[in-house]
Amino acid sequence: MPEGKTQEAPRSDEHPSSHPTGGFRHTVAQTTGDSFAVEVQAGDLTWTLDEPVAMGGHGTAPDPVTSFVGALCGCLLISLRITARARQIPIMRAAMSARANEKGFVKTIDVDLTVYSDAPEEKVRTVVERAEKGCYIKGLLKESIAYRLNLTIVSAV
Repeated sequence: MPEGKTQEAPRSDEHPSSHPTGGFRHTVAQTTGDSFAVEVQAGDLTWTLDEPVAMGGHGTAPDPVTSFVGALCGCLLISLRITARARQIPIMRAAMSARANEKGFVKTIDVDLTVYSDAPEEKVRTVVERAEKGCYIKGLLKESIAYRLNLTIVSAV
């Protein structure tokens, strides 16, 4: 669509498949009424975003920042698995928690990562460092955001 042009809203009698549904790395989102809730779709997958009741939402789903922090956890854990597999470093289990500051723009993200492995600690640390570099979501963080990772390695032996 040319810049500066608007598109007519779809008619309510149109078939839903005539609307974009997103897909791999492509989301479509919409909100209706006066609610803060947003329905997001990527192909056949759908999820909701909302704000907490204390911030005027209905608290029906995670807010966008919490969802982003969850995506960071998921991306880092997937990247950890991929990196460990490529380097043939056994990771029995990994668990993660991430927190952003509660108000305003995100200024800090604190991450606690626990890795269960019988590999030498130095090898696990190297895998974690490489996994951080391979995490696309972490790559989206601005330099102004203080990102801190606290790593705990538990021997699985």
